[in-house]
Amino acid sequence: MLVTPVSNYSNCRKPYFSGGKIPYDSVERIISENKKESTFFKPFNAFYDKVTDKIADKFTSRIIEWEPLIRLADKFKDSKNLFQHCLTVGSAITSGLYMQRTYTNKNMDRDRRNTLVVNQGLTFLVSTAGAYGLDKYVKGGWNNITARFAGHLINDSEFYTNFKQQKEKAVKLLKEAKKNKTKAEIKMPNITKMIKAHDNFKSLKAEDAKYTLNLLKGMRLLRTMIVFGFIYRFFVPVAVTKPANKLCEMYLEHKKKKDNSKVLEK
Repeated sequence: MLVTPVSNYSNCRKPYFSGGKIPYDSVERIISENKKESTFFKPFNAFYDKVTDKIADKFTSRIIEWEPLIRLADKFKDSKNLFQHCLTVGSAITSGLYMQRTYTNKNMDRDRRNTLVVNQGLTFLVSTAGAYGLDKYVKGGWNNITARFAGHLINDSEFYTNFKQQKEKAVKLLKEAKKNKTKAEIKMPNITKMIKAHDNFKSLKAEDAKYTLNLLKGMRLLRTMIVFGFIYRFFVPVAVTKPANKLCEMYLEHKKKKDNSKVLEK
């Protein structure tokens, strides 16, 4: 029997399709049902809704309707890296707000404010460049994981092996072309195309086939979420921010000594 993806954990021991209608519960639906069942969390939910609505009205809507952002979205709407770009825009907004609040903080002296603003700006640029670079670097290894997952979805234990063989062949041809300095149109195997051409996939119902492709697309997005989350939430606070702050303090101390020496000379 052909085993295909499951729609939720409660059905994980059952075949994905058995003639009945497949449930596609969204996060919003689950949250909504939980709100109706719980009276204890009702005040918290009301407060949360009020706060988020206020943020959306006073802040998010203004950002989304900002003309430069609209032009930027129109330019990158067909980009393959759209998800990465959205994460970067979110980080840019957060960093920009921090820089603006720091720069206008009258409780700090001017040198410290300027140094912290530059510090945060450079930290954002370095971390963003690192996130894009790491996302591209792990793509090859992640494709291997995705190929194994794809083989599981269509119940083909040989799918990953076939993918790996095609990948190794393409890499070998690319190396030979580079060595011989010849131009060759050699493409790496595409998991989605391989899935669509597979007999097991072709035998799926339209709804099941669409869900399977969405799972594969989700694997690509998951890679980016892990990479960008690691860079922005772990690497930056641990490996970048603290050393940058230390350099900031060293610079301010050096400037202070230099200013004091000029005063003594006078």
